[in-house]
Order: sequence, then structure tokens, then C-alpha cells
Amino acid sequence: MIFKKLFKGLIKKIVQFLNWLFLGKSKQKNPPPTAPLNPQIRTIGDRRSGKTTYIAALAYWPNAKPNSPVQTIEAIGDNARKLMAKAQNILEQGEEFQATNLQNIDEVEDYVLQISLKEEFTPRFLSSNSEPSALTITIYCKDYSGEFFFDLINDPTKDILEEYLEDCKEADGIILLVDGTSFLRDRDFARGIEEFFRRLDQIDETGTRKQRRVAMVLNKCEQPELWIQSDQPRQLAESRFPKLLKALENWEERGYIVVDYFAASAFGMLGSFKLEPNVKNIQRDNQGVKSIIQKPKQWRPFGLVAPLYWLASGHRHPQLELDALGVSPKGKRQR
Repeated sequence: MIFKKLFKGLIKKIVQFLNWLFLGKSKQKNPPPTAPLNPQIRTIGDRRSGKTTYIAALAYWPNAKPNSPVQTIEAIGDNARKLMAKAQNILEQGEEFQATNLQNIDEVEDYVLQISLKEEFTPRFLSSNSEPSALTITIYCKDYSGEFFFDLINDPTKDILEEYLEDCKEADGIILLVDGTSFLRDRDFARGIEEFFRRLDQIDETGTRKQRRVAMVLNKCEQPELWIQSDQPRQLAESRFPKLLKALENWEERGYIVVDYFAASAFGMLGSFKLEPNVKNIQRDNQGVKSIIQKPKQWRPFGLVAPLYWLASGHRHPQLELDALGVSPKGKRQR
């Protein structure tokens, strides 16, 4: 019994040291300034990118792995709790969310989610003590209608767009959610993001301008053609959306944003060794793919937390990304 306790204590210390070594001392290319860990985030993307489903799956957080770095995700306030209930009542029944309509910006719901990481997975540089302590990140997130992004491309003079841009000016970070199967719309997306940042730059006051973080999240990576490269999200983005990636990196070179790339799935995979998508595809065209969950009892999203952690801290979290992408105990990715 004594040796068992000593062994457990030793394992815990080794895990803490490795986290300190790889996370506390991690060096990043041009790391952005550290943001508060309660960031204001806006989610933008085309109509079928899956924005509301992404946030709902995050709030519901079903079937988390026991060894996940995430301790809990708590929905705070009525809006987030209602969304979590919808995830259970709609998505688990094999149905889909109705599209979010473009409306007055004051009517756009603000979701508050509190994400807690386990103590042993909290990077040392984010802990006020020499020993890691549990980290809690509070996310304030608005889910913009897909029509907002659509109109930036097709009807940029629409008056209501100015309301959204004024609201977006307050954001610390932006999730650009892209259906990874909608690569035929690469040119449109590049035009939309160019228009978005051009107009945001024009209304930003010089004295209060922020260097925002932008997480390009390739969604629906349970699809086989995306899953096979989802452990290399930048390369996946470059191969599928070269024009969009170029537009983002042009704005980064100007110093206006800091951008990074992530892969995610709101529905996830089935199995542990021979993985299969946990979805039924109900429509596929040049707009991308529409799917519903196949086996709700095995619903386990992946990749949802990693971009939020980066938006909040400015650092990638290796364990969050390994946890997301089906890595075996020996560290080899299971395909």
C-alpha cells in the first residue's frame, strides 16, 4: 500500500514536471501578449459552418474522457443553459439546429462558459504559484448569424452589418469557423474575411486598437477526407483553403491580427482503435456537408476547447490537442 501511494505520487510529479517543461517553458513564434483569461469572443462563419452546434456541444460536453485535461465545462446564465438543453433535446434526437437569423445586434445571445482544466494540466506560466493549480477560463461568446458573413461577401452595404462590426470591435478574439468540406467556396471566404478586417480596421480607434487573436477552426473534421490530416491543421487549411489562409496571413503580416489553425468536430468519432465518423451525412454540395449525429450515446466531440484556450492565453496546449485527436497512451495517433 505504501509503495502504491509513493508510486502514484511519483507519477503525479513526473506529469507536473513534463507539463512545466513543455508548457511552462514553451517558446512560440512571435507569441502575442498574454490576454485576460476571461476573453470576449465572437464566432463568425458561413451559414452551414456549424457555429451554434459547436457552441452547444461545448456547453453540453458529453462523454468526456476520464483522462481529459478538462475538468468541467459549466454553462453560466440562462442563455448558455438553454443552449445546453437544446443540445440534449435536439442533437441527441438526431435532429439539427435551425439556422440563426440575422437580427439586431442587441438580440444576439451572449453565451458564458466556464472551462476548468485539471491541476496537473495547468501550465506553470499561467499559475501564480510555483506549483500548478487548477485553471478556470471564463469565455464570453457571441454566435453571429451565418448571414452576417454571407452579406459581407454578397451585400456589404447592408446597414445592419455596421452594428455587428461595432460589436466585434470589443472582441479579444475571433473564431472563424469553416466547414472543412466547403473548399469550393475558398475564394468567397477569402473575399469575406478581407472585407471583414478592412471594415473593422476602419472603425477601430487608433488609441484603443487591439491585436486580436483569430482562430481559424476547420470544423466537421470527423469527415474522412479531413480527419486524415486533422493533426496538422495549418497544412489542412493550406491545402483546402489557400486563398483564405493567404488573406488571413496578409493581415497578420500587417500586425493587425495573430492567427493560428485548429481542427474540430462537434460530433466526433466512434471507436478507440478503428475510428469512424459518428455522423450521418444528409446533404453534400458545394456549400459543404450537412450531418446529424449517428449514435448519441457515444457522442464525444473533439477539438472544441483547444482554440478557446489559445484565444484566452496565446499559447497552444499540447495535451488538449492530443486529447482531441484520438492519441493512444504511447502517443501514436490512431487512424
